[in-house]
Amino acid sequence: MNSPASQASRIAAGRPRGFTLVELMIAITVSVFLIGGLLWMVQSTRNTFAAQNQLAQLQDNERLVMTFMTEVIESTGYFPNPQLYTNAAVLPIAGVFAAPGQAVFGTYNAAAPGDSVTIRYGAAFNDNNLFNCRGTTNTALNPYDTFVNTFWVNNANPNNPILTCTFSSGATPLPGVPVPLVNGVTNLSILYGIKRNAADTGSCADTYLNASQMLAADWSAVCSVVVTVSFINPLYNPNGPIGPQNPQTINLTRVVAVMNAAGVNS
Repeated sequence: MNSPASQASRIAAGRPRGFTLVELMIAITVSVFLIGGLLWMVQSTRNTFAAQNQLAQLQDNERLVMTFMTEVIESTGYFPNPQLYTNAAVLPIAGVFAAPGQAVFGTYNAAAPGDSVTIRYGAAFNDNNLFNCRGTTNTALNPYDTFVNTFWVNNANPNNPILTCTFSSGATPLPGVPVPLVNGVTNLSILYGIKRNAADTGSCADTYLNASQMLAADWSAVCSVVVTVSFINPLYNPNGPIGPQNPQTINLTRVVAVMNAAGVNS
């Protein structure tokens, strides 16, 4: 005859064994850590992808800005068919241009949004190789139209400053049409290359000046332009360390030769 103790043991052995409270708490804790790690990896991947997209957009903006500005500045002072026309005729005294033939003028501002630069040149009718800052050509006036392009930063919305070009011409009279080019540009800095030492034959420019340092005669002697554009850094961390590893803006600089003066040493 089985004792009560042995019967109880057999009954207990036949029952399904469950988890204790301690075991459940340990399993839940481990699961929480595993799920947290998985979520952290997903969020980290999303942040990396977003950062790469922002940097790609910044690079696109940099290329767009420099392409437009280089295209326009290189054309400074150009005019078609010099056998029929002169720069004084195509580029007469008008607006900010105080001398006939003068093709560049600028303003200086030490604080953001910085400087402005105005460029003009003559575009022959249906000349598909000469563009203005809107990306269009002269299809309106024959035999030529005088394009005037002013680059400046519109910071009316300080959270989204915009590099802007105001365009005017014979077919598009003043005050001109402002054309937004690229968002996220906080500052524009312009320097003008001229020659101060006439004896120096090594280059057409030996001095770079901002607009406030230019003399009246210097505007007709500009042979190159240094453009520095400051972009908002999409990865800037306001709570991070201050320094080159965490810049608030990213600067891009290019030296652009003026078509009608570069290479002239005298």
